[in-house]
Amino acid sequence: MMLKFISKYIFQILLGIAIFFFIFIFSYLSIRRYKTLNSYYYDLGIMNQVVYNTSHGRFLEMTNQDLKKNVSRLAIHFDPILAVFAPFYKIYEGPEVLLIGQAIILGLGALAVFLISQKVLKKKLISLIFSLTYFFYFAIQRAVLFDFHAVTLATTFFLFALYFNLVKKNNWYYVFIFLSLLTKEHVGLVVFFLGTYLFIVKKERKTGLITAVFGLIFFFTTVYFIIPYFRGGEHFALGYFVDIQSRLPNIVKNGANYFKLLVNPLFYSLFSPLTLIISLPEWAINILSINNNQRSILFHYNSVIVGFLFYSLILGYNTFEKVIRNKNIKNLLFVIFIIINLRSIYLYNPIPDLVKHPINYRDVDLIKIKSIKYWVNKLKDEKIKVSTTPKLAPFFTNRIYYFNFLYDSSYATMGKTDSDIISNEIDKYTLADYIIINRSEIGDISRDGIPVKFYFKLLDDKKFEMVFSDEQTENSIEVYKKI
Repeated sequence: MMLKFISKYIFQILLGIAIFFFIFIFSYLSIRRYKTLNSYYYDLGIMNQVVYNTSHGRFLEMTNQDLKKNVSRLAIHFDPILAVFAPFYKIYEGPEVLLIGQAIILGLGALAVFLISQKVLKKKLISLIFSLTYFFYFAIQRAVLFDFHAVTLATTFFLFALYFNLVKKNNWYYVFIFLSLLTKEHVGLVVFFLGTYLFIVKKERKTGLITAVFGLIFFFTTVYFIIPYFRGGEHFALGYFVDIQSRLPNIVKNGANYFKLLVNPLFYSLFSPLTLIISLPEWAINILSINNNQRSILFHYNSVIVGFLFYSLILGYNTFEKVIRNKNIKNLLFVIFIIINLRSIYLYNPIPDLVKHPINYRDVDLIKIKSIKYWVNKLKDEKIKVSTTPKLAPFFTNRIYYFNFLYDSSYATMGKTDSDIISNEIDKYTLADYIIINRSEIGDISRDGIPVKFYFKLLDDKKFEMVFSDEQTENSIEVYKKI
């Protein structure tokens, strides 16, 4: 009886095992990244403070580093789905909740890939292979390891929305569309394109119209009303899209390379171009932005695109199978698909160990770990205002007020000069009661870099005195208290 059950559901069982291992491995690795000081204030520290404050009745509240005061997270991005994680902070307060939750939700995206593939292709082996391709796609692995971001969850939400649309379960379809919209403000544009696709291409007039209108209203409401209302001014990211005409040659070049990078391992998606177009707004945002990080494989900016890439992969494979009659050509192209994916895994993936650039989260020395734990406990009162260097932020943002020492390194890609950074950022620490410095983040103090200028500004500040050092010179943890 058991053997018959296993034989009947072998592909589902194998998928379940793969999902379990993905969740386990990437939960472990993402937590290890944070514990070994490889995460930052941007963005794990931010997300942790928002969810912590929400769990204590301060809904989506965070300390805005530019405004130097506490504001709603909605002043920065519209990602209220963060509040869903707040109840779990009643069980355990810390970034681990976010990192494990992200791994679980992203891991379940493979189930949606399998279900869509089964519905469209009716081939269990191919469906399983596409699900495993999802697990090994570099944009999935990189996103789940780059701290926590609400928009990363949109990959899975969109995939399930697409599945429920295929099986005509509209209630669940709208649930997952709604969840997708709660991950970031610009997602409404993609939902608008999805609705347009359903209306024009699939002739689903009612569903398409509702989806398109809902997405468009959501986008304009969040970007031009909600965020400006809480921020007291226009959305900060609107400044990312300046001088498009003068940057056009680079935009075309970078855009082509970016498209090739993401699509190459999933080239069957090119046989379903209309479904690829659904995520066009996200492609445009990433390609046109002056922020180079949005075209990098290392971050979370590809998350909305990925769901539609896999949907297009499945539909494109189905189209190819119908159009091409020659079995040898079909088999040859599928072998090429496997080879290209293996090459992509080697070149761009952070795991397994056999890849070109494997991750290596080195252990932190025991003295530093002991110092961090001691001060986390000593400053556990949420009312104490704390400032730390960026890599310490996730440990110290379980509080009402937090001020990042140093600056957002992404400024370097956004036209900010050193003088801009220093004039705007260097005095934020003065709002804190305690400042905790990880000296290894300052660098060589004999050099005249920006971190060094920040550090010496603190040393010269008579309003603060050093109250602790674990005396490891350039590897020390130092603590300063406001007098």
